[in-house]
Amino acid sequence: MYICLMRHGQAEPLQAERADKNRELTSCGKEQVQTMLQLAKQWWPAGKTVLWSSPYVRTCQTAGYFTHSIPYESFHTHQVIAEGNLAHVYTDIICKTDADVLCIVGHAPYLDQWVRQWTGMTIEFKTASMALLDYDVHGGAVGSASLLLYVQPQGAALFSSAHE
Repeated sequence: MYICLMRHGQAEPLQAERADKNRELTSCGKEQVQTMLQLAKQWWPAGKTVLWSSPYVRTCQTAGYFTHSIPYESFHTHQVIAEGNLAHVYTDIICKTDADVLCIVGHAPYLDQWVRQWTGMTIEFKTASMALLDYDVHGGAVGSASLLLYVQPQGAALFSSAHE
């Protein structure tokens, strides 16, 4: 199975009068996500794609851009993604899907931690960054993976401008 991890695009600043879960994407964040998905559709793995997201507004907005770029069969929100609980992500999501590609839209630092736990590699998910993992669901207590690709929006923009 492939797992694509994506951090939400740039969000509005945290404000005391507004709950963190209600922060929306900025215009820059929307552009970041669109740029990333334009590149991703060039390398997206074949097969059934399932999309999971944290229920926070900014992650749901990020996931919403998939409809214009990447075909997927279903979309669900899951609180354990927002909480960063990898054991629950494994038991509640990964073990229950029959997808060829599972895309999880979530938050830093959890995505950073999951990649480190699955691959032993350290990467820092910038806003709208994506990582593609080749994932062995049976490789230990929460599986194991190989990092195949990691792209940040600036890198995606470079690839996009090279094709123009």
